[in-house]
Amino acid sequence: MMVMRALRRTTIAIMVLALAAPARAEQPRDWQRLAATLQPGTRLEVHLTDGTHVDGTLVIQDAEVLVVNPRTRIPVAPWRIAYAEIQSIDVKHREGLSPGAKVLVGIGAGAAAVFVGLLIAVAAISD
Repeated sequence: MMVMRALRRTTIAIMVLALAAPARAEQPRDWQRLAATLQPGTRLEVHLTDGTHVDGTLVIQDAEVLVVNPRTRIPVAPWRIAYAEIQSIDVKHREGLSPGAKVLVGIGAGAAAVFVGLLIAVAAISD
């Protein structure tokens, strides 16, 4: 029984690591096919064969290049990256709440606390 659990956990861990790894391809046409499945506005991290990487938003893809708008503190021009220069592409997924949603949750929690405090005060006064 314990051996089966350990084997199951090991298999699940290997599958999770395999799925979480960035995409890798050998040929530029493989990158073209992958890029064709992505929508403009997709967050990416692209590692290049020269060792550099860019974290940004996909602007457009065509037959020769992938155009990525880098996320930087100071705005810069979009990078035009040839598919032959790409070593790996990691698609970033947004997780969690946006900053605006977090603010609204905080306001709602504060308002609920004030309301509960008022209810307790009214209940104490009416006794």
